[in-house]
Amino acid sequence: MNINTDFSFLFGGTSTGSSGLNSNMLADYASIKNGTYLKLMKAYYGKNEASRSNPLLSNSASKDSNQTIATTQSDAKDLENSAEKLTTKGSKTLFKKKEITTKKEDGTEETVMDYDKDAIYKGVKAFVDDYNSLIESASKSNSDKVLRQTVNLAKTTKAYSKLLEKVGISIEKNGGKLTIDETKFKDSDMNSVKNLFNGNNSYAAQAASKASSLGNAAASEASKAKTYNTYGGYGNTYSSGSIYSSYF
Repeated sequence: MNINTDFSFLFGGTSTGSSGLNSNMLADYASIKNGTYLKLMKAYYGKNEASRSNPLLSNSASKDSNQTIATTQSDAKDLENSAEKLTTKGSKTLFKKKEITTKKEDGTEETVMDYDKDAIYKGVKAFVDDYNSLIESASKSNSDKVLRQTVNLAKTTKAYSKLLEKVGISIEKNGGKLTIDETKFKDSDMNSVKNLFNGNNSYAAQAASKASSLGNAAASEASKAKTYNTYGGYGNTYSSGSIYSSYF
């Protein structure tokens, strides 16, 4: 090979010789460090799906998309939170009896110590909605770990199906989501509802544990997803919450 060959065309410069080549290499390195190189690559290959699918811009071993992973993590955390509000005991529990005043058929009022059915229904309805959201987002995953944990969550719910039906909550045959009948729920024995949703050994607590495992599985999948960053390397692109928010 001719050692006098001019390589400056590789870097868009006009200088020749070793000093010119070193200068252009330093300039190119600087463009990588400050993010200019990434911007140029995105401009060339296009944004969104085109750039993500290009091997020069992505080095992802993940089987799932950004949105699927981030949404699953977010939904898992939401279910944990709604379950926590139901399982909490002590002064902040939803299952503490208090004075409830109702009107009788003759127009008079009656005050008794009872559960606040409206507050309990609201808490359980939030749990049901968060459960359904997680089932929907997690079922879109292509990750074996995520799908395995999703099945575990569904199995836990199925094990309680008969008890859930007694308080107006049923499992859809197609998709495995939950439905809640407000009238039947409020007419049911609140002690039965309490056994299902309150305490560390309740169905709600077990569902929260499965949701946590599911969220961890999604996080594991996220760690496989690498994207070229502004520092000239490949880095984890996911942060629970922030990536999810970027889609809206």
